[in-house]
Amino acid sequence: MHPRIAFVASGGAVKAACFHLGVCLALEEKGFKFQGGPQNSPRYAPDTKNLIDIYVGSSAGAIMSSYLATGFTPDEILHAFAETNKDKTRLKKISYWQMFHVGLPLLSSSYRLLRKRHVISASSGLEAIFRNYLTFTGLASTKGIEEYLANNLPFNKFSDIAADLFVVATQVNYSKRTIFGKFSALKYLTEKETCNYSDEIPISHAVAASAALPPFYRPYRITFPNKKNIDFFDGEIRKTLSTHVAKDIGADLIITSYTHQPYHYTEEIGSLADYGMTSIITQALYQTIEQKIASTKKVHLKVERAFDTINKFFKENELPEEKRKTLISLLEQELDHRRSLKYIYIHPQPHNYEMFFGDHFNLSPKVMEAQMKIGFKSAMHALKDY
Repeated sequence: MHPRIAFVASGGAVKAACFHLGVCLALEEKGFKFQGGPQNSPRYAPDTKNLIDIYVGSSAGAIMSSYLATGFTPDEILHAFAETNKDKTRLKKISYWQMFHVGLPLLSSSYRLLRKRHVISASSGLEAIFRNYLTFTGLASTKGIEEYLANNLPFNKFSDIAADLFVVATQVNYSKRTIFGKFSALKYLTEKETCNYSDEIPISHAVAASAALPPFYRPYRITFPNKKNIDFFDGEIRKTLSTHVAKDIGADLIITSYTHQPYHYTEEIGSLADYGMTSIITQALYQTIEQKIASTKKVHLKVERAFDTINKFFKENELPEEKRKTLISLLEQELDHRRSLKYIYIHPQPHNYEMFFGDHFNLSPKVMEAQMKIGFKSAMHALKDY
């Protein structure tokens, strides 16, 4: 039985989707294959070596994961993005209109807010003015993304595809995330206190919920079969990389792709303080995200070193091997840690300032190609020893 491999992709709009595609092309170059297509006729046999058959995505990462899981090859996605071989490509490129579906804000929401203004704030400061009178919740809706996926994905049910696809979204009104996908495929639920799990919703709706990043998009409302309405926004608001989902399904290797690389000073560019508020906000956001990822990696390495210390102690003191194995097994269960699980983190390099300054929503083939190339080179760098 070959090890199971997962691909975990972060958000970051079109820029991230292009980076992820570049990463996928590099993975193919290194001999990885992507499981995709219907449940009854997978493109690859289950025992294929280097087969990626677990996908976990948020926002743009969810879109890319849904492409791959439903049967589109990286080459088909590339031609769709580049708008070449249109007659031979099943996948159609998303348009600006679909990406930014502009619908009128619900008047009822504004009316309810006006009625509850006294509950929200009794003050008259600047913050209260924004809170009381800025009644719209986003510039656009992800409804267009949902319709685009519903019309372009070969399959729109998680249960209809061979791969294990999971899409992450954050609940607006609760401190929880929802994991959409094959709930029955998960072996463990390590974060059930902070996550809900659902296999009832179409892929297109799950992705639209995951992609609703404020302030660009309004929260996306999903009506569940029990008639309950839940509002969602971006899947990475509470957690940047949902690697725990791949871990819970039993992945042996988790390949993560993300674009949140802070700017590092270069003489050519100079200080971000000279580039306006947008660059400063982006840098602050990226630094926060980088720290969260770095903290997770640090904890993993500390636990690994602790296990190494135990093994070394048993060996140097010639203690019973059976006792060592028992202790290691108990600690793995207690710490929710599998020593056999490996991670590969792929992200832009600090000198890739073009990626930092790149537009998040630019559909120009030239711009998208440049972002793909950075993803390809970043992946080849991370995989150089693979």
